[in-house]
Amino acid sequence: MSRGLLLSLTSLLVALVLGVGFYWYDQQGQQAENPSNIVVSPYEDRVFHTLTLKNGLSVILVSDPDSDKASAALNVHSGSWSNPADAQGLAHFLEHMLFLGTEKYPAVDGYQTFIEQNGGRNNAYTADENTLYYFDIAAQELEPALDRFSQFFIAPLFDPDFTDRERNAVQSEYSASLQNEARRKQDVVRELVNPDHPASQLAIGNLVTLNSPDLRSKLQTFFRTHYVSENMSLSVYGPQSIEELTLMAERYFSAIRSVGQTPSTVIDTPLFNTNDLPMLVEIEPKRELRQLELRFPIPATTANMDTRPYRYIGHLLGHESNGSLLSLLKSRGLAENLYAGAADLTSSNTTFDVTIELTPAGLEAWPEVTELLFSHIEQLKQNGIQPWIYEERQQIQNIAFQFSEQVSAIQTATTLAERLQYYAPEQVLSGPFHLDEFDATVIASAFEALKPDNALVLLTHPNANTEQQSEYYSTPYSAQALTGNRVAAWRTPAPVAELTIPEPNPFIPTDLSVKPLEREQSELFSYHPQIISDSDTKTVWFEQDDEFRTPKSDIHLLLATETLQDSVEHYVAMALYRELVDDALNEVRFQASLAGSGYGLNLTSRGLQVRLYGYQNKLPLLLDTLVLELTDHQISNERFELLKADMLRRMRNADDDPVVNQVIRHLNEWMVSDSYTMAQQIDAVQKLTPETLLNVRQAVFESAHLQLLVHGNLTQSEAMNLAERMDAVLPQGGTNPQRRQVAKLPTRPLLTRMSIDHSDSALLQYHQGSDASLRERALYALLADTLSAPYFAELRTKEQLGYIVLARPYPIDGWPGLILYVQSPTTDPALLQLYSDRFLNRYATEISEMSDASFLAYKKGLINSLTEPDKNLFELSSRYWQNILDGNNHFNTRQRLADEVNKISLDGFRRFFENRILGDDARTFAFHQIGTNMQDDYSEHVSDVIGFYPIDGAKNWPDDVEWVTPAFNDLP
Repeated sequence: MSRGLLLSLTSLLVALVLGVGFYWYDQQGQQAENPSNIVVSPYEDRVFHTLTLKNGLSVILVSDPDSDKASAALNVHSGSWSNPADAQGLAHFLEHMLFLGTEKYPAVDGYQTFIEQNGGRNNAYTADENTLYYFDIAAQELEPALDRFSQFFIAPLFDPDFTDRERNAVQSEYSASLQNEARRKQDVVRELVNPDHPASQLAIGNLVTLNSPDLRSKLQTFFRTHYVSENMSLSVYGPQSIEELTLMAERYFSAIRSVGQTPSTVIDTPLFNTNDLPMLVEIEPKRELRQLELRFPIPATTANMDTRPYRYIGHLLGHESNGSLLSLLKSRGLAENLYAGAADLTSSNTTFDVTIELTPAGLEAWPEVTELLFSHIEQLKQNGIQPWIYEERQQIQNIAFQFSEQVSAIQTATTLAERLQYYAPEQVLSGPFHLDEFDATVIASAFEALKPDNALVLLTHPNANTEQQSEYYSTPYSAQALTGNRVAAWRTPAPVAELTIPEPNPFIPTDLSVKPLEREQSELFSYHPQIISDSDTKTVWFEQDDEFRTPKSDIHLLLATETLQDSVEHYVAMALYRELVDDALNEVRFQASLAGSGYGLNLTSRGLQVRLYGYQNKLPLLLDTLVLELTDHQISNERFELLKADMLRRMRNADDDPVVNQVIRHLNEWMVSDSYTMAQQIDAVQKLTPETLLNVRQAVFESAHLQLLVHGNLTQSEAMNLAERMDAVLPQGGTNPQRRQVAKLPTRPLLTRMSIDHSDSALLQYHQGSDASLRERALYALLADTLSAPYFAELRTKEQLGYIVLARPYPIDGWPGLILYVQSPTTDPALLQLYSDRFLNRYATEISEMSDASFLAYKKGLINSLTEPDKNLFELSSRYWQNILDGNNHFNTRQRLADEVNKISLDGFRRFFENRILGDDARTFAFHQIGTNMQDDYSEHVSDVIGFYPIDGAKNWPDDVEWVTPAFNDLP
């Protein structure tokens, strides 16, 4: 964005803020009083209730009569930092073990099968200070699910056979993370922190750290110590009444053992010894990265929950508007991104981190970049502790709480269980939004930690000067004390005039009224978007929100064009142009996001897509700004070269993406007509010039057909006004492009091989539907639901082939399909193929013996997921937009899919599996990723993989592959 346009926009918006003032139409009086015993928003219609069970377990219940899903989450207030020194990774290992059977429900896969059979999902994670377990399920199955779930924490089996086997799963998870840059860096830091601090241990664990003859005994000891009711918090969410939910919580969780006191889990051991800092650490990454990170040890953040001083400092240091450190670094060509902040809430000491993504010039000048950081810190200490900045943040937080939107049952349950660890029960909803009165002393005190002598400086770059490797991730690094003139300069940095405190945020909404409905609501049917303008060059859809009644709106805009499908050159040119526009709008986007609004600008298979979401009051101005920049961006040669180089860097780094990401990307390169290999894209980007981008921009606009959806808190006339403004600015040629094509596989199995530079092997098997009809989509979705739990239990839990094992639906542009994926650090892909094929053949027997009741449960679970009501305006708009893109003007795709699922009989499903998965009608494509050092094993086993037709080179298809264009309910 040009500086003049930015200043004009900012001036206009500030004038509007000052002239209009803050206006909020309070509808609270229109709603019945909420009987919750916690602080809730005036617009909250769910009922929340907190209680403490007789064993001391803290519980929060949520009654949502409109929800088709139920959920629960249990948070254990101990994590990896509670590991014993002689069993690193034990907390994480215990998390794995709880899924493998209980005394009441001993079947290894019983819990997961029950959850997935009833349309649910489940998972867990282990963090430094907590371990969280959670699930969701069809609402009518909540009580039996709670019965099974609660037994994790009452009487787990810790089966000796699976105790040994599950160590291999932890090892596989560790192995899969070996190229993760965050893990590699943290392994270096682990070796540098105070050895008496638990951060010096390997949190994830592996076969070495968990190699103990009395491992099961240690598991039981850890469980008895930490898995007690006083050290837990539970959330339960469902459509049942609070009284019913209370009875369930008491019935199933009161048996969790109580010890009468809370285990001590707070870590007050210093992260670093007294003389360790300041320290410079150079780290050599696997990917092409240039990153400067400063970590400052700070006390636990829970001490100042009501004022959040570190969040205030992070807001100022991480600001991206004019006058910020990032803005200055970008203007000097030294950095591309900057992030600042500490963990939001911790009971133990932690660090405040500032991370700067450097350009090549910034890497050369990293000491000067660091001095600019300390100069800005000093300037903020002197001038940045301002009541108005704090009060502006209070205003934003208050608005966010007033109009906080509902999310899914599982998101709500997990969030509440986590918050109960830190917040008073009555504040679990409001606490994160609450800011007490301004206290300059608290903020000034927090700033004192951000000084050079308290800094761990991590400099990550490909040419790092390294002297050793970290123990577990083999990360090359060197560490040395920071002394002399360099640190002296940082202690007394020169003031920099360009660095200032932020201006008032112009995007804070000043009118939060909800507009009266233009048409009467009906109890019998729901309205959906209607076309209010249609021509050769544009189609405008509009729906005034009558569902959620918030002051927010959602705008989708698509410039549909075939230009981006023409060639890889056109595609990458528009991709780089999009990044230049995004870069130019960075300061505007950042301010808008702070105030609760934002936009996304993306390339899709259809063309260039824009989405804006937020408070209607300021959304049109944001839209105008975005569209003006999009159509008339003035390309700076300096920014062009920097962003082009950064795009090439990210493309080269794709070779170090997780294995599963690379294999799926390879599948898409084969299957989709307008996909290109990374090598093709790199070659095309290298040839780009500013002139190329401008020519492609012109071609896109000259050929574009405008699709617009306006949905939310506005009237039809306001929507038409927006459309007319877009019409006046966006040139359109009126072309409505054909959808891209998908490869239709032949009825014979195909096989291709990959050699990603990773020690893990992988198998991906893609099964493709015969057509894009709704029935075919329903069959593959139901198959994925029925396969997921047993496939995981057989190949991961029992056979211990690897950590990542999954069976998932995988539609491509609406054409249905299924992927089976196994990633292994020990087994080559040919052998993985044999294991997977054996499972499918055995599963045919399971289907033949499946009861009508079990099959009906799977169908009900899938139907429940498909028909689950939208939780907020964003979700509803997303569904509307997808239906528009699909060409379904009745906006009922999910319901029609559910109807098709309901029609599937068990006999028909059995025939489908026999014919489409195992039989002559199967369309399947296997990808074999051969791990490093596994070629000999693969050569030995691949001869047993029979019947596959080998192919190599993306889109080097045999003659019997045809290209087809999926369409909504596309029948053969």
